[in-house]
Amino acid sequence: YGPFWICTTLIFVAASIGTFVTYVAHKLRDKEWNYDINLVTWSAGVFYGYVTVVPLVLYVILKYFSAPSGLVQLFCLYGYSLFIFIPALVSSFVFEYCSLNELSKLSEGNKNLMLEMFMWKIFIVKLTSRLSEILLEWIIAAVAGFMSATFVALNLKAHITSAGERWVLIVAGIFLLQLGLAVVLKLYLFTVSV
Repeated sequence: YGPFWICTTLIFVAASIGTFVTYVAHKLRDKEWNYDINLVTWSAGVFYGYVTVVPLVLYVILKYFSAPSGLVQLFCLYGYSLFIFIPALVSSFVFEYCSLNELSKLSEGNKNLMLEMFMWKIFIVKLTSRLSEILLEWIIAAVAGFMSATFVALNLKAHITSAGERWVLIVAGIFLLQLGLAVVLKLYLFTVSV
């Protein structure tokens, strides 16, 4: 049941925390907020689709190379490989929320926001702070993707080495797919836009 529940947990975490952070961001900027159901449907499609399609394709590839593998084993392996994205997603949203809090404190302290924007020292401090937060979010996504990719590759090592000389290509493909998933998650789920 791991693949189903881990995907479902990721969808819930992405939707609930993402919605909360966008709500706070809109309220801090005095903008009207509307719930975005697309976050739930998009993340459900990505997670359930990834856990279904990628193991299925890998199963066909491994069968082509006469490498022993079970389809259910691959489904479970890929499902459990997504676990690391749960704390990564939560920590990314925590950093996003903290930066929104800092933005609200800076704006409350100054009555004239335009004057604040022209003060270069404050502008550079804010820019540097935001760039370091963005870099930290990318590092979180990259570490989660690398850990997930390593988990899958190491668990499939015995099956893949029996595929002959092309095992390196299979491992590279597995690794790149997991890292690609991390990039997609960073761009669409780990980032809050207002």
